[in-house]
Amino acid sequence: MGVRDVILIGIYVVAVPLSLLQPFTGVLFWTWIGYFNPQDFTWGIASRIPIALFVAVATMLGLVVTKRKHIPPLTLETGLLLTLWLWFCITTVDVYFTPDLAHHWTDSVDSLYRISKILLMVFVSLALVTDSKRLRWWYLVTAGSFALFALKGTVFGLLTAGQDKVYGPKNSMIYDNNDFGLAMNMALPMFVAFARTEQSRFLRWCFWGAVPMGIMSIVLTYSRGALLGLATALFAMVMKSKQRLVGIVAALLVGMVIFVAAPTQWMERMQTLKNVEADKSAQARFHSWTFAYRLFLDHPVLGGGFQTFTAPLYGHYNMLADRVQGPHSIYFQVLAEHGLPGLVLFLGLIGSCLWSCSRLKRKFARRPDSDALVAYADMIQLGLITFLISGAFLGRAYFDLFYQLIATVIVLKMLAREPVQVPESPQLTQELSAVPV
Repeated sequence: MGVRDVILIGIYVVAVPLSLLQPFTGVLFWTWIGYFNPQDFTWGIASRIPIALFVAVATMLGLVVTKRKHIPPLTLETGLLLTLWLWFCITTVDVYFTPDLAHHWTDSVDSLYRISKILLMVFVSLALVTDSKRLRWWYLVTAGSFALFALKGTVFGLLTAGQDKVYGPKNSMIYDNNDFGLAMNMALPMFVAFARTEQSRFLRWCFWGAVPMGIMSIVLTYSRGALLGLATALFAMVMKSKQRLVGIVAALLVGMVIFVAAPTQWMERMQTLKNVEADKSAQARFHSWTFAYRLFLDHPVLGGGFQTFTAPLYGHYNMLADRVQGPHSIYFQVLAEHGLPGLVLFLGLIGSCLWSCSRLKRKFARRPDSDALVAYADMIQLGLITFLISGAFLGRAYFDLFYQLIATVIVLKMLAREPVQVPESPQLTQELSAVPV
């Protein structure tokens, strides 16, 4: 057992009882484990301990007895998220009773179990994130985890001169270079939000430093979808900035540095965008999208259930079974697996969040000392827009960071309902105290 295992086991020994006694701390540990995957940085016994399960169980037990909690706020997004979860269950049950789909019933149940764990902890978080301070800590852990990945990716890129791809931690949802690029694109707005609003100068500089490192990590994933997402994120951040001219100049400089300093194989990879017909990866995506559409035509309401991209179904639609691919798109993924109602619920949830963030920004702008909440609303909008762009080429409709952004909209709407706390004026207090009773 190495030093890393000893350190991590020591953290685990503290994390589980602390999650029971202070369940919000359990949410923070769950978030850190879910994104950072510390067990994948060890090779001994610590890598085999199901710590996420232990922390989740301890957190939910602590939720039962803690006094500092509330019922998850009832909003339009809450209803849409619950309905979407219910629809996932219905489409999974349909797989069992449909002869053409029953062969992947076990895989469908496994996927439903994984997404249900994510959504369950989302609602646990909604019950425990009761104020803006807890919201800040939740995102400090989230953004901090990705900031460390940005640092790691930058160091790796410098040591290898950009010759190798940057990946996420093994055995995680963001291990693949495309998925890691998507996650880092969604994290960039978090870095900017904290760099602008944190009171600690040290943290502000850390997150400002994470921005260029995050950009470099995204570029070195060699993911074309991530590059499009990066361009979208930078453009959106520039348009939202009060100093657009400075932002435009900075974005142009970033683009010039990327294309001047990029290694040859990176340039060759990106140039395949000019000739999609000759690119095997692009053709594989078209192949998957065609399959998804044909499956949807036969199962327009309930779809094929989770994990429906299988060799038997490819053969059923006279498509090349030896070229079975994942969905390569959040839109075709949800359409094929959960039918048109599932896609409507999914896109309706995103659209509702984007609209709610616009309204929240206007409402928070009229309140004193609410700059951080405005920054959170901006952060969510940018993260969701990036998810929509990069997700058009990636099958990550069940990404846990996406559902955390959805939950944050619900928390912000709860905070918007709280009465405005007007700072007390000493002069006014003195005058009122002099008034006869």
